[in-house]
Amino acid sequence: MARIAREIVEAVRDRTDIVEVIQRSVQLKKQGDSWVGLCPFHQEKSPSFHVVPKKAMYHCFGCQASGDAFKFLQEISGLSFVEAVKELAGPAGVTIEERELTQAERESLNARRTLYDVMEEACLFFQAQLMTAPDAQVARDYVFKKRGMTQDTVTSARLGWAPDSWTRLLDHLHQKGFRPQMVMEAGLAKKRERGDGHYDTFRARVIVPIRDDRQRVIAFGGRILEGDGPKYINSPENKLYKKHDVLYGLETARRAIGQKDRIILVEGYFDVLSMHQAGFLEVVATCGTALTKEHVHKIRTLTLNAVVLTDADEAGMKAAEKTLPMFSEVGVQAWRLQIPGAKDPDELIREEGPEAMTAALNQLKPMLTWVTERKLEAYGYGATARERARNELAELLHGLTSAQVAEVAPILRLDERELLVWAKAFRPPQPAPVAQPDAPEPARVVWKPTRDLVHLLWLVIHRYAYIADLAVRIHESLLVDHEPILPTFARLVHGEPVAAVLDDCVDPDVRRALSQIVARTELYTADESTHAFAQVVSRLARDRMDADLARAQSRAQAASQEGRAADARVAITALQLLQARKRALNEALATSDWSRVVDLTAPIDPSSPAPP
Repeated sequence: MARIAREIVEAVRDRTDIVEVIQRSVQLKKQGDSWVGLCPFHQEKSPSFHVVPKKAMYHCFGCQASGDAFKFLQEISGLSFVEAVKELAGPAGVTIEERELTQAERESLNARRTLYDVMEEACLFFQAQLMTAPDAQVARDYVFKKRGMTQDTVTSARLGWAPDSWTRLLDHLHQKGFRPQMVMEAGLAKKRERGDGHYDTFRARVIVPIRDDRQRVIAFGGRILEGDGPKYINSPENKLYKKHDVLYGLETARRAIGQKDRIILVEGYFDVLSMHQAGFLEVVATCGTALTKEHVHKIRTLTLNAVVLTDADEAGMKAAEKTLPMFSEVGVQAWRLQIPGAKDPDELIREEGPEAMTAALNQLKPMLTWVTERKLEAYGYGATARERARNELAELLHGLTSAQVAEVAPILRLDERELLVWAKAFRPPQPAPVAQPDAPEPARVVWKPTRDLVHLLWLVIHRYAYIADLAVRIHESLLVDHEPILPTFARLVHGEPVAAVLDDCVDPDVRRALSQIVARTELYTADESTHAFAQVVSRLARDRMDADLARAQSRAQAASQEGRAADARVAITALQLLQARKRALNEALATSDWSRVVDLTAPIDPSSPAPP
């Protein structure tokens, strides 16, 4: 697989002035070590958008948008990650070399395998199966002949084939060194209901990879061609993939959306591919789910014009109608694209060519107009029918604005001024109370760092040069109560740039916390760093020691009361070691022996003598 080497990406990031990049789009004012301005990703009156050049990062405390220069260009200009790197490489004086990884490089990456890696390896497997496997002939016929995909489209979309086997993918991934637990976490395998072992999630299906903004595979869709089963199945949600937030094809469509100032929403993966192949690159689809508020807010950052193309059956038209209030709420103009002959976009292009799609796009209707006409066609044009249509429109949109009144009044054959008076007096009906389920699903537990952990991370990120020697000696047991941060902290204390660490971070809570910490630029001066670091570490250590002391005390009392003399002696020894360790820690703090403070945070070995 060709890729831009990580060291090239880091070189471009290091040599890019993120303030200069963002100032092309946002007016910034220097404030201490940061630059501050109004966030370009949401509407605000007071600036909450911070750019931190020393860390090559930006963060908005209002909408939580954060990232580096690459991410900013992706969001503002609609570029893919690779395009953003290339865009900044020239001014940075870095030559981009896309090449195949050597075997040695592949092996060195194995030590840091993530869900992205297992997804990528699975995608390569599926691609190879489609092109070479004898049992994939039915899939090749479907993709190339029935769907009319070109080799370029199949390659760029990375289409594949899941063989009709229970464990072929699992066996392949096992040979590549991936544990079954990680394969399950990626949604590529399921646990057998009877007995031990696992089996492949996707079998005998054409595979459509779903990718993020950086072209990384995060999920798969699988279409069945023969036999029983649902027409499509999709990957279950995981740390990388949340279907309510992902639009299929967006990684390819971003630039075209910006250039044409519109996005076209279709229903199926192959509708997207067919339209991309025909030159309509601004097309995306949801991933087996209805349009969500998260989708709409993402679209709002890209364009204010959304063209909705759903099937012409009743279900498709109802789905299109439901998008109207969602787009209206965020100020996006929704349009209805109706294809003649009740065809889907793939069928229209294959049978009549791209010109037919262009002609259909030239006949767009505002969604509100289309919905109003649709209601009148259903109810008739009498006074009662027109009032019913008016009421349903007002309920659908939770009221009518003056602009909406001006649009629908002529269609409803109502006086605009009278309709405006009625609309101002309209109050949407209150929804009936919804009965609570007996056993509601527990809400996701949001991880938040404690105050001391925030200060520890801040010092590692902002004052690393002053505390590096101490930071690398911290034992991970110090953060045992903060498990989500452990992998990230390990990379930070070894000096990796925070922007690079955030690139690989898949935990949204950790990403948000780190981004906020990056944007806080003045907690401690350079001169205060070492002392502050030792104080924070000691507080974290004392908290852990106090909890351990309480447990040891409880075990000693229980053992004594139950007559378990040997267990009581072990518990009392542990208690004495902890008490001695705590005294030693206090003495090290009193004498400003910062090195010893850090060493005393390591776990206690009960077989060793207490520290002097």
